Amino acid sequence: MDTLAPKIYEISRKITETENKRKKLAELVRNYKSNLNIAFPINHITLDNTKIAGIDGGVAKKCLHGFDIVLVRGVGVCFWYQNGRLFYVEYHPSKNTSPSLFVLDGLSELEWTCTPSIIRQTMEIKTAIETAEKFKPDVLLLDGSIIPHYTDKPEKNSKVYMSYEEMLELYKNLFAICTENGIMLAGVVEDSRGTRFCKIIEGKIRNIDEFDDNMKKILDNTKDTNILFWVLDKGERTHVFPYTENPDEHPIIRDIPAFKDKILSFYMKTAKFDRPLRVDFLGGTNIIGKLSSIIYAISSYHSAYGLPNVLIEADQAAKLSDNDIELIYSQIIRHTGALPGILKLRRELRPF
Repeated sequence: MDTLAPKIYEISRKITETENKRKKLAELVRNYKSNLNIAFPINHITLDNTKIAGIDGGVAKKCLHGFDIVLVRGVGVCFWYQNGRLFYVEYHPSKNTSPSLFVLDGLSELEWTCTPSIIRQTMEIKTAIETAEKFKPDVLLLDGSIIPHYTDKPEKNSKVYMSYEEMLELYKNLFAICTENGIMLAGVVEDSRGTRFCKIIEGKIRNIDEFDDNMKKILDNTKDTNILFWVLDKGERTHVFPYTENPDEHPIIRDIPAFKDKILSFYMKTAKFDRPLRVDFLGGTNIIGKLSSIIYAISSYHSAYGLPNVLIEADQAAKLSDNDIELIYSQIIRHTGALPGILKLRRELRPF
């Protein structure tokens, strides 16, 4: 490792230099953020007679010689608030929900890359639908976006494309249920890698004299949360913007055309020393004030970790580990013996 020391030093120097340039750019944006309508204060509210549900899923997977094993669990948690205090918690199906097991065979390497995610999201959205119908919350929060990531869409000739379509129908059903029952549906993306807002910022500040080509280069290579960490103060949010610039060309949104203009996004900073959250939501700009206030009220407890508490609880109830899938594998092989199809991959069996 000693031979890498000079390289590590050089990388560290470049990272520091780039971050300082981003901070300088952010200071320029901060100076104009009010005039350019980039940032707005979030109203602080006391939660009263309010129900907030959070949904998360856990997944553990194992790829074998002839089969693939996926273990998934979806859990819904509903927090009930009265007079600013959490007074009751309910779970769906339960706090200790048993996971579901799927054994798959014949999948290509490409199909395997998206299948566990499709299975997990299908379980999560089923749980979200049941939670919405059971508790009728004021707000329903998903862990992650309210639509699947475009990398989870398989090719149309894929064996798993039908599973993708079934998953998408569940999303449509969830959207309809939330709309019909006046439930605000939002997805909280804790580690967004989006660059959409950087492009919006560039459009707003390109005519400012201080904004030069060097700053543009920095902005072109910056994620939204990188710059918004410096631009937003705790308790501020950005303006609302469409989830995608071209919904008719987006791989997922074009498959749900009835909702293409109703999926919007914004960023908000809930903790002083944490990165902003991206919030994707269903509806219009008329709910942004109430929605951001509720999310802020349940996310601003820790100065360095600003995730909504209901999603933290859902994560704790839903998560699965590699030990869980290893236990399942051990039980299967005990019944079958060492058949070729259930042998572990060679990379797990190297004797050296």
